Amino acid sequence: MSTISCIVDGQQRTNAIAEFINNKFQVDGNYYSDLSDSKKAEFLKYEIAVIELDLENDDPKVKEIFQRINRTSNSLTVIEKMASEYSTSYFMLVAKLLSDQISIKSNNDDDFKEDPNIPQEFYDWAEKKNVKKFNTLITKKGIFTPREIARKVPLMHVLNIISTLLVGFYNRNEKVTENLNDYAEIFEERDEIIEQLEKAAEIIGRLKLRSKSYFYNKANVFSLIVAIASRIKEGERFDEGILTKELEKFENNIPEDFKLAATEAVNSTRARQLRNQYIDKILETAKI
Repeated sequence: MSTISCIVDGQQRTNAIAEFINNKFQVDGNYYSDLSDSKKAEFLKYEIAVIELDLENDDPKVKEIFQRINRTSNSLTVIEKMASEYSTSYFMLVAKLLSDQISIKSNNDDDFKEDPNIPQEFYDWAEKKNVKKFNTLITKKGIFTPREIARKVPLMHVLNIISTLLVGFYNRNEKVTENLNDYAEIFEERDEIIEQLEKAAEIIGRLKLRSKSYFYNKANVFSLIVAIASRIKEGERFDEGILTKELEKFENNIPEDFKLAATEAVNSTRARQLRNQYIDKILETAKI
């Protein structure tokens, strides 16, 4: 017989402990398996304070406690708090799938499972979706540092990409919360969004841009993804050889206003629109 407990606060720390024991990373140059028996015993005997709540995992009080803790925690970033508060919003779940921030194996035998309040229907849908190309683009092209990935920075990036495809350009993150609420239970555009972004990532991957390409910084990859995905929605295709050459030519002679829009106030409506105008012209040149 086994029981499952829902961790209200401390999931990242608990995961880190389990991953260290499973030799997923080193501490001070040592994996757990490298430690002496006495050091292992010392590690395993370390006491952690735990408060048990006599509540079912779907009790509204659990979410209320969770949100209250996160609102008063100065160590959490905006997106970490948002990911907690809207953990079961369909809009958030789709963004987590695209940014590789969720395990879609709902019935696996792992020691740690996702939020038990996530509907089974989401897992059934997500398991059929191919997002490998987009996952690779967002997490493995050096756009975000390992620390940024751990702090869910790519998740906010993806939330803004999806929101932009849905409603157009806006300032900073101001449409994200609105969409998290509007698409909390039903997100009818999810299949179309997944398809557009996976195809856009596939095209970008085939361009063979340099690993340190100007278009692999956060602001520019945001604009490149949005511009390509928007044209994919219209059924457009590109000569990828021409597109690569045009992007490289642009990178070798960057207009001053684009430089400014890619380095200062990069998330303003004006900066996003300006970058899009330039990239859209490049895409028009490469259109088949």
